[in-house]
Amino acid sequence: MFYIAGTGSALPEKVVTNDDLAKFLDTSDEWIYTRTGIRSRHVITHERLNDLAIASAKQALADAGIAGSDVDLIICATMRGDTFTPSLACCVGEAICSRAPAFDVNAACVGVLYCMEIADSFIAAGKAKNVLIVSAEAMSKLVDWTDRSTCVLFGDGSGAMVVRAGKGRLAGELSCDPDSHVIRMPNIEGVNSPYNESEHLPLIMHMDGGEVYKFAVNAMGRNIEEVCAQANLTPADIDWYLPHQANVRIIDASLKKFRIDKSKVLLNISGCGNMSATSIMVLLDEYAKKGTFKKGDKLLFVAFGAGLTSGAVIVEWNKD
Repeated sequence: MFYIAGTGSALPEKVVTNDDLAKFLDTSDEWIYTRTGIRSRHVITHERLNDLAIASAKQALADAGIAGSDVDLIICATMRGDTFTPSLACCVGEAICSRAPAFDVNAACVGVLYCMEIADSFIAAGKAKNVLIVSAEAMSKLVDWTDRSTCVLFGDGSGAMVVRAGKGRLAGELSCDPDSHVIRMPNIEGVNSPYNESEHLPLIMHMDGGEVYKFAVNAMGRNIEEVCAQANLTPADIDWYLPHQANVRIIDASLKKFRIDKSKVLLNISGCGNMSATSIMVLLDEYAKKGTFKKGDKLLFVAFGAGLTSGAVIVEWNKD
């Protein structure tokens, strides 16, 4: 019930290379790159996450040729905005002079796909015609910078898209295999309460890399198969694959099953790292700006994340 009418993205100015990390971690550019495909990542310094989200949103609106007042719904995919309340979506709404309903979605790295399916439901129900989807993540504030197995993977950034009522979305598949241990990030509980008896755990990510790898490869393969079946397509019919940029090894392994031509698989992980929900959005905007997509091209978005969430969406590109 929707098509992608505009895209945008914004990245922090600071670029941290693998060699920069090797100055304080027991690691090297070769160690990181051969295991992940990452050379560098953008990291927030003086910027606020709101700044990046607003910048990407304004780009997407301009690309779609609409004003903030034309937006009927704002959904933001993020694990943690600058404030718990107001939501990041409300902050974006204020900046673009919109009075549309606005809320955040936390589905980790699959957040944008959840937002796309929510937007589709609102449009199908006749409750919205123009939906602004924004993703923004500051992963640098959430990882343990002494843990070389996790901190080297992540970067910061924001991306946005405007989806409008019309033909474009061909199929969508969302799923969750509930698991609260494989990827976990404790919240800070009760810091201000004199009655709190809960342990104050550090706000850092814990991840079982081996289990994540197994889940990711299986989930991405399953979601590709299921969403293609929904659209009466085969994986070979897809023109472009936009996978979550988590790890090149995971991407290669999950796509190998279908013998997918690597020239169809879009990547930017080398210079951006894993930006959680934002990865797919920045990837989309980058290649849209390059003119990679032609009208009628079939794009397949696929992702996995903490929760454990996963999903895939197929969209036909309608822009000339």
